[in-house]
Amino acid sequence: MKAFAFTLLAVLASGAQAFAPASSGTTRALPSALGMAKYNTMDEILAKFPDDKPVLINFYDGNTENKIKNDIFRAKTLLADRCTLVSIKQQDYPELAKLWDCDQQSPAMILFKDGNPVTRLYGEDHYLEIVAKFGKLCEA
Repeated sequence: MKAFAFTLLAVLASGAQAFAPASSGTTRALPSALGMAKYNTMDEILAKFPDDKPVLINFYDGNTENKIKNDIFRAKTLLADRCTLVSIKQQDYPELAKLWDCDQQSPAMILFKDGNPVTRLYGEDHYLEIVAKFGKLCEA
C-alpha cells in the first residue's frame, strides 16, 4: 500500500495527473452502492492477474453492453498474448468507476503496467482501434 502511494505521488509529480484516480490518490476501500461488489480498490482487481502482462481495464455501461460486447471480445482475443483485458460494469462498481474517471463514457479503458496507469481510451468500441491503441503499448 505504501509502495503504491509513493508510486502514485511520483506519477503526479511527473505531470501524469490525467492517469491518476480522480480523488486524492489514496486506495482506501470504498463501500459499494449496490453491496454486490467483490473488490473495493483497483489494487484488489489488479492483484488477481499475473504480473508478467499489462492489464487493460474496460469500464462499460450496462446499457451499451450488447453494442460493444463483440468488439471487446475480438480485442480481448487479439490482445491475449500481450495484455489481459478485464471488463467491469460501471453499475456494479460505481464508486470505483468514478474514482478512476470512468463513469461518464462507455467504454472507458485504462491500461495498467506494473500496477500503474499508463494510458486511457474513452468511448472507442471498435476492436481494431482498441488493438491499435493498446497493442503497441503492451509489447515488451
